[in-house]
Amino acid sequence: MSEGDSIVGLGSRGDLVAQVPNQDPARLRLTPEEQAVYAAVGRAATIADVIGRSGHSEPKTIALLLSLRAKGAIAPARVPRAASAAMLDAALLEDVELEHGLKREILDMEQALENQNHFELLGLEPAASDDEIRAAYHRASKKFHPDRYFQKRLGSFHARLERIFKRLSEANAVLSDPDARAAYLKAHPGLDSSPRLSPEDPSRVAERRARLARHPLLERQRKGHELLAAARADLASGELARAFAALNDAAQLEPRNRAIQELLQQANKKQAAVRAKTELANAEQAELGGDAGAAVAAYRRAFNLDPTNARAAARCAAVMLRFGWDLKEAKSLAERAAQLEPKSASYRALLGAVLFEAGAKKLARKAFEEALELDPSNAEAKARLRKLRWTF
Repeated sequence: MSEGDSIVGLGSRGDLVAQVPNQDPARLRLTPEEQAVYAAVGRAATIADVIGRSGHSEPKTIALLLSLRAKGAIAPARVPRAASAAMLDAALLEDVELEHGLKREILDMEQALENQNHFELLGLEPAASDDEIRAAYHRASKKFHPDRYFQKRLGSFHARLERIFKRLSEANAVLSDPDARAAYLKAHPGLDSSPRLSPEDPSRVAERRARLARHPLLERQRKGHELLAAARADLASGELARAFAALNDAAQLEPRNRAIQELLQQANKKQAAVRAKTELANAEQAELGGDAGAAVAAYRRAFNLDPTNARAAARCAAVMLRFGWDLKEAKSLAERAAQLEPKSASYRALLGAVLFEAGAKKLARKAFEEALELDPSNAEAKARLRKLRWTF
């Protein structure tokens, strides 16, 4: 870490951190490591000095400083107005039970608390309706409510989530109450609560919208929606590989987005169906070539990939019946083929043949009779029924 690198929530190596006055360390429930770093900070010290005398590695010390900051034990004595391009998120190194993307999102939201008004914090324009406020608060709560991560090891991120959710709740409470909202707008005359954009100051409107566009939650949602739209287009055009890539990226941004998960399931089914057709063609080729073992294996793979493929189930059962292999599985496959295509006389006759060989002659007779009801000219069913008349 160089002198100019910045740590979100602390500052650069040359910046001062200080113990928060009038704090009782005993009530903060600091770990022994945090207590040692807290003591190293003292009344005030640069981050570089604390790192030098902490006895820990630099990343470890920074993680402990961030934990102390999250618990309200220390605070930056000088916070830069804007984070540098080489910003170092040392908190991402903390060993907690959160995905990397979610940690990044929580840190971004925490940083936004200091410089966004109530509307911006919820990703809203000042003219937002009551329904929009409720929806925005609900959306943010699904992401940042600490209870959503119950029983997870959160470390300093628990305090971050509590601070974020407290701020979100304050914003929602003010904006949901007409009197409180009016008082807030009066106290912040720079906010324009009119539903129409003011033509007199377009630069202010553009600046506000630019800030909203950078809102951590909305930015991830925007990217997720763009990827979802691209994936839908790729699926419609048959570009499965590109659709999968876009959907996986979207799922990383919005892991709880139901539309993304549903489309992933659809894409998986389509991909499985394509692979099933390939396996079916391989099985038929193997059967024509006289390789019954390879044919059964490929038919079985095709059916496992696409459990709605009646032909794969029926052909697998037929080959197994021909060679007397595992009549129990053959029966299950033949039954499934008949269920999938109930109007197929040939599949019903196949089921009858498997039942006959398995010794279930009454059930076999019923299957042959059903096959003839569907197709009175079915030769297999006729021949089998003639044989059955002499077996009872």
